[in-house]
Order: sequence, then structure tokens, then C-alpha cells
Amino acid sequence: MAGDGGCTPRMWDAAQRPPMRALIQRRGLVRYLGMHTTSDPPRPAPVPPHAAATALTSRLRTYAAHDDPATAVANAIALIVGWNGPFYPLYVVALAGAGGGPAVALTALSTPFFLAIPALARRSSRAGRLALPLIGTANTLWCIKLLGPACGLQLFLLPCVMLAALLHRRSERPLLVLAAAGAVAAYALPERVLGAALIPLHAEVTSRLAALNEASVLALTVVIAWQVAALLRRDR
Repeated sequence: MAGDGGCTPRMWDAAQRPPMRALIQRRGLVRYLGMHTTSDPPRPAPVPPHAAATALTSRLRTYAAHDDPATAVANAIALIVGWNGPFYPLYVVALAGAGGGPAVALTALSTPFFLAIPALARRSSRAGRLALPLIGTANTLWCIKLLGPACGLQLFLLPCVMLAALLHRRSERPLLVLAAAGAVAAYALPERVLGAALIPLHAEVTSRLAALNEASVLALTVVIAWQVAALLRRDR
């Protein structure tokens, strides 16, 4: 019609719409103010810390699980030792101060090997159970070379003998003898064979570290006994 200036209803609706730039700016301002438009989905709620810890624990249990109960025990002990490995340098630094130096981080060098034992056990349960005392023996000798025999680290060889004796079957007697003999031989190794410690410590620090290692060996022995007792109860 002549009175409407020749505009059709569709052209009129388009003229009444706000510019696209204004819409973008308006939505950006809404997001900036923390409000939601109908097209913006609500933000997900944050995950509680305990839920993340529960999920991590569940994954670790799945990783350590095995059809063979003895291998499952070996996997659990390997993960316990592996997770505690990175904290040992912190204990040394807390006792020795700056005297320990950054080289104490080398005491945690075996952590990846302990954490890899469950993966190895999936390929061969026998290899996984054998690797635990062997890696433990090698790690003990390495730490003795780093900190010296006066720190009482050779006591960690006793749990290695326990693991070799308790986690192997009668048909695996050669493996039992190999793992146990390696730990016993390392315990009887003369101090002069390893030579001087790479990280010299004062006598007072050495005494405190020896007390810490004695408590750690006792705690590890309790963990092994608890796991093996649960295994024996399961077999009944």
C-alpha cells in the first residue's frame, strides 16, 4: 500500500530487530555479570575434593587388582612403597636441612619401578611377585650407597626376605631362593664394597635417620603381615 512506504510485513519485522552487534554485546555483558541467558547452559558444579580422592583410590584398587590373591597382595605392597618413595627425600631434608642437598632426591629413583609392578604382573604374575623383592633389594643397596650404612637402611632387606618367602608357591622354589638369597647376600655385604656415601651426613643426622628407618621398617613389616594375614583368611 502507498501509506506504509511500500514495506512488507517481513521487512517491517527485520527493521524492528536490534542489530546483531548489539545482541553480541548484550550477551557478552550478561556473561560478564555472571547471569545466564536462555541459550547459555548452567555451569557445572565443582567436584568436591573427597570425590576426587575417592575416584583416585578406586583407580588404584583397580590397577592393583589381580585374579591371583598373592599377586594382588604384591601389587598392593608395591603401590604403598612406590607412593611413599617421593616423601623419603623430604624426611631426609627435614632431618639434615640444607646439608642433604638436592642429591637426596635420588633416593626416590626406584619409585617408577615399584609403581610399574602391577602392570608387569598383568603380563606374568610370577614376574610381578619376583620383581617386588628384587627391586626392593636393589633400592636398598642404592640408598645405602647414597646415605651410608650407618643410617640403618640395611634393615629394609628384612621385608624383602619376607616378601620372597611369603608370596611364592612351592613350585616356584628356585625363584624363592633367588630373591631371598639376593636380599641375604646384600645384608651380609661388607661396607667397604659399597664405599663411601655419596651424601655425607653429620653423626647426629645419621642417628635420627637411623631411628626413622627403624620405624619405617616396622611399619612396612606390619603392612606385609596384615596383607598376608588377609590372604590366609581368604584361603580358608
